[in-house]
Amino acid sequence: MAAPLPIQITVSRQLGSGGSELGQRIACRLGFAHLDRQILQHAARELDMSESELANREERIQNFWVRVMETFSTGCFEYTVSPHLPRTVSDDALFEAEQRVLKHLAAKGPCVIVGRCGFHLLAGHTRLLKVFVHASRSFRIARMMKFYGAANKTQAEQMMDSTDRDRERFIERYAGVSWHDARNYHISIDMSLSGFDAAEEMIVSLVNRISDRSSNNDSGRGLSPCR
Repeated sequence: MAAPLPIQITVSRQLGSGGSELGQRIACRLGFAHLDRQILQHAARELDMSESELANREERIQNFWVRVMETFSTGCFEYTVSPHLPRTVSDDALFEAEQRVLKHLAAKGPCVIVGRCGFHLLAGHTRLLKVFVHASRSFRIARMMKFYGAANKTQAEQMMDSTDRDRERFIERYAGVSWHDARNYHISIDMSLSGFDAAEEMIVSLVNRISDRSSNNDSGRGLSPCR
């Protein structure tokens, strides 16, 4: 009998909602690979660029004037002969590189994938659990100030709102759907209501159901806590 396909969990999240931390906890709990920074690292190598050159480009679309300036810059003789000026990569080239990396890494075994349109790229997989994590503004602001370096409430809100707009545009462009449409996901979790422990248990319970449904022999494999 052929081995069952690996279970894959995608976590889409609002900045400051705790989605990234939840993804780490789930991967640790289940013994799954945690695919987040590794996707950027592999894509950077594929594009022959550094992580720092790409880190601020993920899950966002460059605005019109940035694209225009890059087009003029890369077509300029002085630019092309200077080894010290930054290289550029288009939104599409970066997305396609991360898409190839994500699918390649996800095919290796059970994994938790954070962001990067994973819910769309892996749609149709029979052992896929798609999660969306959101939270109240007060919850997000507190986390932004504690973990993301926001100096005050105003700065936290600016960071949150800017990132929300970026991710909305990114999902609309590459998935062709609304980021907040609940129909894109199997479960939507309000972290400010559930907290991390309850959210973790909900997801583990659903993973067990997926595992039981497809292979009774494998239903309990890899589910012991690691902490």
